[in-house]
Amino acid sequence: MNTQTQDAVIPALSIVLPTYNERENIQLLLAELSKVLTIPYEAIVVDDNSPDLTWQVVRDIAAVQPNVHLLHRTTVRGLTSAINDGIKLARAPLVMWMDVDLSMPPAKINDLLAAIRAGADVAVGSRYVPGGGDARAVSFHLTVQLMLSKVLSILGGWMLGCRFRDWSSGFIVLKRELLRDYDLRGDYGEYFIDLIYTLIKRKRAKVVEVPYVLTARQIGESKTATNLWGLVRRGRKYLITVWHLRFGKAAA
Repeated sequence: MNTQTQDAVIPALSIVLPTYNERENIQLLLAELSKVLTIPYEAIVVDDNSPDLTWQVVRDIAAVQPNVHLLHRTTVRGLTSAINDGIKLARAPLVMWMDVDLSMPPAKINDLLAAIRAGADVAVGSRYVPGGGDARAVSFHLTVQLMLSKVLSILGGWMLGCRFRDWSSGFIVLKRELLRDYDLRGDYGEYFIDLIYTLIKRKRAKVVEVPYVLTARQIGESKTATNLWGLVRRGRKYLITVWHLRFGKAAA
């Protein structure tokens, strides 16, 4: 794909990619995106001053790939704020974000885009609809993480009254206009619960779940809670967010 041609026109899709110590993965992901996507797109990498110099790697790639953009943040950190900052730079009518560790298959972006073309306002990669799955349960820690995620999805859908299953996905394509008056809230994955609830209940958007299989990262360390206590703390924040949304308070 000719990236110079892509940059000469307004992209059809803006892909926000938050990074922290992902220098190897981001190279692989950007190369894969250029192979699997057939529409004009821009990749906006938001790096939180990674000690492994991920930002430097992306800067070098951006020098030869005009559709790759770097936002190097030196004073701010955090997943949610990184996505917000990336969205502010997005130029395309469709915006998406995903993990950069290749656990979310880049080729599945085409399925998400197909759902948008078929009439959806929002397409979410989902592990918990038929055809989806989670292949990360290769250790005790990851097995517990998977179990907690499933419990969250069951409780979330039931308490919030939404026919939606994967409340901790983070693999999403949506029309940028839906975010015009909305900023993601929360310090990690709980932002997704508030987002989906807002899209379904308040904005009345048509949200479609598209099956995919989440795999374990092959390179680097996960930024999700890395021990049992960390998982409990994350789960507590998720449940507090659900509780506040259910009973009409501002999201945590």
